[in-house]
Amino acid sequence: MKNILVFLFSILSVYSVYGQSTEKPFIEVRGMAKIERTVKSYTLDIVITEELAYLEEKKPFEEVKKAFFERVKAAGLDASRFKEDKLAFALTQYSALGSQFSFETRDPADIIKLSNLMVDKNGTQSITARKVNYLPVKDFSKVIAAAFADGKARAEKVAAAIGKKLGALQTVVDYSTTNDEVEDTAYYQPKDDRYYYLSLKYHVE
Repeated sequence: MKNILVFLFSILSVYSVYGQSTEKPFIEVRGMAKIERTVKSYTLDIVITEELAYLEEKKPFEEVKKAFFERVKAAGLDASRFKEDKLAFALTQYSALGSQFSFETRDPADIIKLSNLMVDKNGTQSITARKVNYLPVKDFSKVIAAAFADGKARAEKVAAAIGKKLGALQTVVDYSTTNDEVEDTAYYQPKDDRYYYLSLKYHVE
């Protein structure tokens, strides 16, 4: 019985090796294309609270808030464009009375004006987030096509480097992590390039 099992195992091993040896060789490469995004607007989230005051004698929140918006108007900004979000403030680490306000604009000059207002000797307000809002990417199929062309060109170079010709395409894997065909908001970064990636698997001959 033992000899029979050894014999059967030997036959299976031979078939396994034969199957592996007949598998066509392949290469797998990555294709990429830059996603061109259009800025819709900019958003600053601002916290105003007496807890941030540098002075030992802290002013009441309403007084601090009033003084801030007087400076906003003096800078030529529309105070009605500041949207208050009390829940967002409640979810911060601040325990004193205060609130959070979001200011959205298409004009970068407004962002600069508002940033300059944050230089406060009393330290009662702070920018908690700087965001960029993007419009949906138009005709995303062009981005996919560009990434595919990039990947195929890489595959052809790899095949040539190993003395092979590029064969049939076997698989395509999409590595998208976000949906760029809808409006998107991201935290501001000095360099904010975004790329689309996919993986291509080709047989080589």
